[in-house]
Amino acid sequence: MRKANGIVAALITLLFLAHALLGSASLHVSTPSTFKVFVLVGVAAIAVHVALSIGTSAQQMNDKERPPSPRKKRHLALKWVTGAVLALVAVVHVVGGMELGGRVTLALLAAAIAVHACVGAKSLLKDVGLSDVWRLPFRICVCILACVAGVAALF
Repeated sequence: MRKANGIVAALITLLFLAHALLGSASLHVSTPSTFKVFVLVGVAAIAVHVALSIGTSAQQMNDKERPPSPRKKRHLALKWVTGAVLALVAVVHVVGGMELGGRVTLALLAAAIAVHACVGAKSLLKDVGLSDVWRLPFRICVCILACVAGVAALF
């Protein structure tokens, strides 16, 4: 279940980047409406990610062989809090569109995604079978891309 969740989380990251770049481009040039398929696939992937995260969190909290330490429990809580903040900002983005905060909401969304991805970086890399040496480069790339998307949304 963890590996599947890691793969889905990686897919969401890629879909977010595609959506952010296409969305930023659509503020300046006309883009085909067929790009909306990214949104539908992304929403489906997010739903799967939430369901798998519930399952993996339950497994971790109920592990009798290796019960979670207080540190792991705090980190799990931090992942859920950053995910909830991300969900809240995403809902504001979807419901409010460009009318409710518009470009600022888009920049906040990019920041929320970067924070959530950075908090979950170690788990994500482990789940998809990558070495922990990639954690810092992954975090740097996510932050740079979020900054690019945020700045593009603001201008």
